[in-house]
Amino acid sequence: GINAEYMGFKNKIHFFNQSRVMKLFYFDAPYRGEPIRLLLNYVGAKFEDVRVSADWPKIKDTFELKQLPVLEVDGKRYCQSYAILEYLGLKYDLLPKDHVQLYKVLFIINVGEDLFIKGYTAVSKTSPLDAKGKEEALKKLLDGEGAVLVSAIERKLKENCTQDFIVGCKYTIADFLLLGFYANILLLPEWNAAYAERIRTKYPVLQAYLDKRMIDFNPYYKKCKTKVHYFDMPGRGEMIRIMLKHMKMPFEDVRIKFDEWPKLKASGKYELQQLPIVECEPCKVNICQTDAIMHKIGARYGYLPLKCPEKLYKVVWFCNTLKDIMEKCSRIAFAPLPEDKKKAMRSDFFTKEAPVFFDAMENHYKMNDSCCFLVGKSYTIADFYMVGVYRGFLSSPMFPEFKELLGKYPKLLEFIEKKDKQLQAKQLFLQAFLWKKKKKKKKKYSALI
Repeated sequence: GINAEYMGFKNKIHFFNQSRVMKLFYFDAPYRGEPIRLLLNYVGAKFEDVRVSADWPKIKDTFELKQLPVLEVDGKRYCQSYAILEYLGLKYDLLPKDHVQLYKVLFIINVGEDLFIKGYTAVSKTSPLDAKGKEEALKKLLDGEGAVLVSAIERKLKENCTQDFIVGCKYTIADFLLLGFYANILLLPEWNAAYAERIRTKYPVLQAYLDKRMIDFNPYYKKCKTKVHYFDMPGRGEMIRIMLKHMKMPFEDVRIKFDEWPKLKASGKYELQQLPIVECEPCKVNICQTDAIMHKIGARYGYLPLKCPEKLYKVVWFCNTLKDIMEKCSRIAFAPLPEDKKKAMRSDFFTKEAPVFFDAMENHYKMNDSCCFLVGKSYTIADFYMVGVYRGFLSSPMFPEFKELLGKYPKLLEFIEKKDKQLQAKQLFLQAFLWKKKKKKKKKYSALI
C-alpha cells in the first residue's frame, strides 16, 4: 500500500498514530464543523470527513447528545464543537501555555460562539425565525449586539503586535474559530449578502487578517493554482519541484527557454529579475529565492524540524553546503572568463574545494541515526536539496569529474542514488494515481502554498 509519508500528510506533528482511524461527523455545510475541518487540514491529520445528509434522522440516536459535530478516534467519540477544538488544540500545540494568552484565546472563542449563534439565527435557511423575525434579528445584529462583538475581535487583533494571528505569533484554536465563521460568509450566499460588505467596510484590520490567513487554506477549498517558474533544466528549481511532488501538491511546471528569458526578465513580472519563482493564482502570492522557497514550504508542511534546534542546524548546514557547490559549479560553467582561467578554476575546485565539502557531508550523514535520511528519521528539505543538486549538477555531463569524486564516498553516493530512485518512483506512481483519480471523479486538481 501507499505509506503515510507518500500520501503527503503535510505536518509531522503526530499525536495520532497513522494507523489510527479518525472521523469527523458533520452536515454537508460549514457552520460549526468548519473550524474543526480547517484545524485538521492545517496540521495535516489523516481523517475522514463524513458529511451527514438525508440519513441524519436514522442515525441521530447513535450520537451522544444527538447532535453534531462529533470527532471519532479509534471508535471513541468526542462531541461539542468547542470542546473538540480545545482537545485538538492541546494535542497539536495550538493552545498557549501563558495564562494571559490563553485568556485571550478563550475570550475569542466565547465571543465567536455568541456571534455565531446570533449570526445563524438572523440569516440561515434553517433558522427557526420567519422572514420578518430574521429581518429584525439581522438589524439588531449589525447595528447592536453583533457590532459590539465584532468590534471586540477587531480590538484584540489590533492589540496583537503582528496582526498576523488573533493571539500571539502563530495559529491557535481562536484563529480556526474565526476562519471557520468567515468560511460561512464565503461559502453561503445568505451569509455573504448579510455580512461580507459590513466586515469589509467597518473592520479593515479584521478583513486584512481574514484575507491573509484564508490563503493558507486555498488548497483545501481548491481556489488557487500553483506554478513553478524556472528554466528547462534541473538547476536551482529541481529541489522545489521534487518537494512539491513529494507532498502531492499539484502544480504547473513552467519551463522557460533561455531565448525567452531576456524579454520576461525586463517585463518586471519576476521579483529580483531572477528564477525560480513560485506563483499562486489568483491570490498573486509570489515567493522567490530558492532557499526562502524551500524554507517557507518546508516550515508549512513539516519538512523542517522547527522544534529541535540541533536538527534544524543540520538541515540548514546541508542546504548551505549544497548551495556552495551549486554556486561554484555555476561559476565554472557560466562565468565570463577566459578559458584558461576557467580551466584553472575547475581544477582547483575538484582537487581542493569539492573534497572538503564531500568529506564533511559524508561525516554528517554517517552521524545520523537513520541511514534513510540526511537528518532525523523523516524527509526534510535537506533530502530534496541533495537530490536536486544531484540531478542538476553531480550527475550532469557538464561536470564528469563528480563521478570519480563521488566514488570516494560510497556511503553518501549510495544514499543519493537510492533516494533519487525512491523519489522518481513515487512521482511516477503518484502521476498514475492522480490520473486515475482525476478520470474517475472528473475533477480538476489545484493547490496553493
